[in-house]
Amino acid sequence: MSPARWVCLDLDGTLLRDDHVDGVVRAVSERLAERFGVDAEALVAANETAWWEYWTEVGDSWLRGQIDPESLPTEVWRRALATVGVTDAAAAAEAHALHTTTESTALRLYDESAEVLRRLSERGVPTALITNGPSGLQRAKLRATGIEDAFDVVIVSGEHGVHKPDPAIFALALSGLGATASETLHVGDNLVADVGGARGAGMRPVWIDRGTAAERPAERPETVVNDLRELYGLLGLD
Repeated sequence: MSPARWVCLDLDGTLLRDDHVDGVVRAVSERLAERFGVDAEALVAANETAWWEYWTEVGDSWLRGQIDPESLPTEVWRRALATVGVTDAAAAAEAHALHTTTESTALRLYDESAEVLRRLSERGVPTALITNGPSGLQRAKLRATGIEDAFDVVIVSGEHGVHKPDPAIFALALSGLGATASETLHVGDNLVADVGGARGAGMRPVWIDRGTAAERPAERPETVVNDLRELYGLLGLD
């Protein structure tokens, strides 16, 4: 197969480490436990339960940008705090603000991410970012990690009312790049949203296996990398 000419990349878990999430929730829970005199471990557990329960209710709308982006995390903390007996109306907003501040200092790119983006730019390979999430949240991550200007096209699901794995969001990136789907890689860590979505859009899916998947796939995708620098060979840059 000939080398690809364009590259689309996922953000969370692909370029940006997402292993800070549990630590942020724990740090915030410990601060809140001290503030309100509750058990930190119970609050951590309550947050996890609240997250998954509320996500099933509004997650799709949140990714599409159809609800206030602050409403989901605030409601999660409201439910978690209520579980441990804190019902002060201002507590959830305080918890969300603390979470946002704590997370902003915990964001980290994978070791090779900046290098790969720089080399692709230097070699004239057009790139697009395709990320699921609210506009403000995802673009804040790009600013915090210094890569907001690293792409030719940035597609955030909350800005377009469509999210991965819907082929329509990949079509937006392809159109922005002026790219041909069959000559475009899409690189991501999620087997459904990224690999399945890209395949449905006629692109060349690349699964980046960071070794963090809860379960190994029964059938591995055709193209698998463990480090973004392995993309160089797929693009004829070796």
